Amino acid sequence: MRHRRVLVDTGAIYAFVTRTDPHHEAAKSFIRTWLEGRGVFVLPDVVFAETMTLLKARLGTGIALRVGQELRRNPAYSWTPLGEEGERHTWALFQRFDDKDWSYTDCAILALSQREKVPRVFAFDHHFDQMPDIERLPGGE
Repeated sequence: MRHRRVLVDTGAIYAFVTRTDPHHEAAKSFIRTWLEGRGVFVLPDVVFAETMTLLKARLGTGIALRVGQELRRNPAYSWTPLGEEGERHTWALFQRFDDKDWSYTDCAILALSQREKVPRVFAFDHHFDQMPDIERLPGGE
């Protein structure tokens, strides 16, 4: 059986981990529903790096380590390296869409979406609503 897949963004992980985040309840609900439906989260290596940096800076080393261990060992997260070709594609997108406020990591998610044929991203970042051929879940706000 082929699993449903969705890319995951740093902000979605942060919202899930941080009870005071305004998207915390929506993140919990989406994750619960996605996993009940046997969905898999495609975790780009660049998102992992960004998430670890953010969690350590805002919530401390202990939380960053616990979350990192969970993301690395839980089979619900499919580790996906950007790789050399993906990095070139990301850089091309970053340059092409220089009129947008997209981060380099946002562009990496778009590149991986195209390469891996995963047209959805679990995110609360409105930048994904501007991207071609990608749908933001749990949906625009």
